[in-house]
Amino acid sequence: MHDIQHELLEIGIPTFSIYQVQITGIHKGHDGVRNKTSDYIPKLKIEILCADKDEETVIETIQKSGQSGEKGDGVIFSYDINKLVKIRTAEIGEKALQ
Repeated sequence: MHDIQHELLEIGIPTFSIYQVQITGIHKGHDGVRNKTSDYIPKLKIEILCADKDEETVIETIQKSGQSGEKGDGVIFSYDINKLVKIRTAEIGEKALQ
């Protein structure tokens, strides 16, 4: 995780959220670790809000710095945000990211 954090800082993403989550269900990537749907595997979930122009750079950075070559490296999801408003200043969109 520290490699990802360092590389994101290098491309100008100093702040993001990390959550400890647990996944369940039978997954091919976890054969031998568990074989029942009631078992949970701890994972980390990273959430980053960035400008559209930075999306590909952020994705490439996470993929390169987070890739171990082992099963369970994770998946990257990219979402469009319909509206982003900074509460304190009422700035909207990319201005709210600053």
